[in-house]
Amino acid sequence: MKLSKIAEIFNGQLYNFKEDKEITGVSSLFNATENDISFLSDKKLSDLLKKTKAAAVFVKEPFEDVDVVQIVVNNPQVAFYKLIDILYPDEKFKYRKAKTAKIGKKVEIGENVYIGDYVVIEDNVKIGNNTVIYPFTFIGKNTEIGNDCVIYPRVSIYKDTKIGSRVIIHSGTVIASDGFGYYQENGKHRKIKHIGKVIIEDDVEIGANVTIDRAMLDETVIKQGTKIDNLVMIGHNVQIGENTILVSQVGIAGSSKVGNNCILAGQVGVADHITITDNVIITAKSGVGKNIDKAGVYGSGISAVEWSKWKKVLFYLYKLPEILRGRK
Repeated sequence: MKLSKIAEIFNGQLYNFKEDKEITGVSSLFNATENDISFLSDKKLSDLLKKTKAAAVFVKEPFEDVDVVQIVVNNPQVAFYKLIDILYPDEKFKYRKAKTAKIGKKVEIGENVYIGDYVVIEDNVKIGNNTVIYPFTFIGKNTEIGNDCVIYPRVSIYKDTKIGSRVIIHSGTVIASDGFGYYQENGKHRKIKHIGKVIIEDDVEIGANVTIDRAMLDETVIKQGTKIDNLVMIGHNVQIGENTILVSQVGIAGSSKVGNNCILAGQVGVADHITITDNVIITAKSGVGKNIDKAGVYGSGISAVEWSKWKKVLFYLYKLPEILRGRK
């Protein structure tokens, strides 16, 4: 795609423009070649413009002391990300049902649906238009899947699940497995049967090897626009609000509620029956043991320190009871 066309698409102003080059790729400022386009995210990094070999760079404001061609736009990062979508379109499938796929009774399949090899779809499943189901995926009975979804290989979706439109589910994820619930009888753990459902609303993305448990009686709900990273565990009856982000290795115990527009950073743990209000950020490795009812940033994770210093901290930590008794 020509530089002039890219500038036109993003309503950008060309600066230092001399030759209408063909752009064939995108890259960082460090690794760009003469046919790549890049972007400057922070004015503090402007010295990189003098070193880059990129054919052009998206910038928020022009720089006079560099030779590189600049495309001046309101938000260089967003323009760059959207250009990636244009230059690297999604894989196009020839819509079909593989001969090795097993389809149950009373299954409704929409238009232009791709069903890969060795997919198993049980009875009474509904699949919307333009959905792609990669090989070795299992879809349990009475499940509904909306339009324009992408379900990658080896995803397991248990029965009675409802998935909205434009949902992406990555490999290895298990949806609607039984919740972790037991009761004691005669000194033994007895399994509590979970008969609830999982509901995933529109525009949700679920990373690889995520587990979302079905509710015991009601519904486990992931609301629209939420993005879930790899290796996240969501317990039974949990409700996750709209446009929330759960980063890798987050664990949320049963019957907890997370509000809208929240961010739970890596390895955050949430105890059962906890409520977290809207617009909360919880920093990495933090444990949430009580309700959070006010928006803001919360955290309790311990940052890495030099080991010799940490041993001294521990020494005094263990001595605290004696120290406190000595002050009385």
